Formats: sequence, structure tokens, C-alpha cells
Amino acid sequence: MKSLKALSTVGTLGLIVAGTLVFGSAQAGSAATCDVGTPVPPPNSFPGTAVTATGFESGSLCTLIPKVGPVGTNGTATVTGSLAKTGIRSAKLHVTTDSGSLANLSTPPLPAGTKTAYADGWFNITKAGVAGNDVPYFRFFSGTTRVADIYRYNSNGQLWLRVTAPSGSFVYTKLIAGNISMSAWHHVTMRVTANGSKTTIQVLFDGVQKYSSSTVSMTGTSLSKVQLGAEHNRQMGDEYIDNVIIKAS
Repeated sequence: MKSLKALSTVGTLGLIVAGTLVFGSAQAGSAATCDVGTPVPPPNSFPGTAVTATGFESGSLCTLIPKVGPVGTNGTATVTGSLAKTGIRSAKLHVTTDSGSLANLSTPPLPAGTKTAYADGWFNITKAGVAGNDVPYFRFFSGTTRVADIYRYNSNGQLWLRVTAPSGSFVYTKLIAGNISMSAWHHVTMRVTANGSKTTIQVLFDGVQKYSSSTVSMTGTSLSKVQLGAEHNRQMGDEYIDNVIIKAS
């Protein structure tokens, strides 16, 4: 398990001030809108270009790309009006234990050579999956390899960070030992700067820094996409998502 290391470099790495990522010398990218006149999440201080910024109020998934299993497997990625953090709509991922059941959302391919991606959103898990599996929050990819992700572990409700080491093995770090409440909204923020054995990863949960290190040994030196939900079949769970902002820098 890696030890936590606070980052203190302004601009490149950023400061954590009162539970918020603040970037003193970098300009924040403007939020992308999907429909004129549709409310979007408040802009944040992350630098870079907005890949998506949506509260799903337009009724669309904005720039997020859904992937679901074949018809009849009960996996869905939809915009719903049944539950929302703000406004009247959110996205919902629904996956069952049926063979082939799958549902996730991902950004379009990030620009070639992207080093850093920032992901910020609100999540409400209303139904967990089977013991031993998890319900994901954010997953970062380099090419086709998932290189870093955070998730709620079904067996005990804990928050975990999983990193793919250069050897291809997984390295796990427990971020919250207690049971993360279900049927409640939680604010999740994650930043990854891919740099091999000197990768930077930061995680905030409900505004509190849970992890910060610039010496993570991770495979990959660039990022290709950010994903919400699992890429595996039958990873059961019901998850509502709102106010998502993802930026590439």
C-alpha cells in the first residue's frame, strides 16, 4: 500500500485548500455545453479543455458515449428524471447479473498525447452488486488498458484506489475504511497525470482529500479516455450520476 503524500507545487500539481483542488498558475478551461440555454455544472478551477460538462438537464448524455450489452441483458445507460442532485435529471447506469449485462459511459478519445485528465461528478449508488465485485466511480485508460480507478467495494462499502503497475499487476490502496452510505449523493473528484513510475494521482471524496501522490508507479505515459461504470459484463449495480465535468490537459 502506498503512503499518502501531500502535493505542494502550485500550478503544475496544484494545492488542496479547504478540500478543493486549486491551481494557482493555470487557467481553467471553459465548460462545454451540449444545448444552448441548458444549465451546466458550475465551472471548477481545473485547467485544460472541457471534454464534457453536463448536468443532463437537456435530456441527452452530452458528449459521453454509452455502451450497453445486447438486447435482453438488462443493462442500460440512460438519462432519467427519477433522481437528481440538482435540477430534474441525471444519468443512470443499470447492470444486472444477466449474462452479457453491461452499461458504462465514456468520454470521446482524448487528444493524442494527453498527459492529465481531471474528473469531477456526483454519484448516488442505490443498489450494490454481488460480494467481491464493486460499483465504479471514475476509471482512467491508457490505450485499451485501465490504468487507475476508484470504486465502492460491495463487500464492505469501502472506497478503494486501484492502479495498474508497469508489470500489469494491480496495486490496491484503501481510501475510506468505513461503509460509504448508499442512496445518498457523494461528490467524487479524481486527477491522473500519466508519467510511468512518477505518475500523479489525487482523489477527493465529499470535498476531503483521500489520496495525493506524485510517485505512483503506473503503466502508461498518456491517457486515452475517462469512463464511468464498468467495462465488464455482469458487474451488477444501480448508479445515478450528475454534474459531471471532465477535462483534458
